[in-house]
Amino acid sequence: MYGNRDSGKANNGSRFGKKKSEAEMTSIARQEAIASIALQEAINWTDKLMDLEFRGRGDKEYLIRHRLSQNSGVPESYLYRLQYKSRGMKDVAGEYYRRLKLYYEQACETNEDAADRYKAERLKLKAHHEKTDQKPAAAGEGMAVPAVGKANRKKA
Repeated sequence: MYGNRDSGKANNGSRFGKKKSEAEMTSIARQEAIASIALQEAINWTDKLMDLEFRGRGDKEYLIRHRLSQNSGVPESYLYRLQYKSRGMKDVAGEYYRRLKLYYEQACETNEDAADRYKAERLKLKAHHEKTDQKPAAAGEGMAVPAVGKANRKKA
């Protein structure tokens, strides 16, 4: 219509006829892919952290989001956006991505430490019971087992 006749016909051109190099196009595609991966990670961390913050049957979602916001430093509105309006998002803010990642890693470490403590306690209890169970068992070899009722039966 107006402007360049060939605009928009080339695969790597803009509608104003400016050509982009192949390297620029691949770097843009790479940046978009990285932003998409980061966004998906942030969404997954938000979901898992919301599950960790859940306290029981009467707990409301907005209260969970408030606690998560207080603990992680990410605003409630951004957590809501990640949870419900992520389709319209192309990327995630770097500061909030980092805060979610650090809080998620901290939660994982806390969980692993608790699992290690429980395992050590379980092994300690198991070792205590094994010591008391080390009595020698009565040997049943060489002893006659009485046949109950065979000697007392008479043929009618």
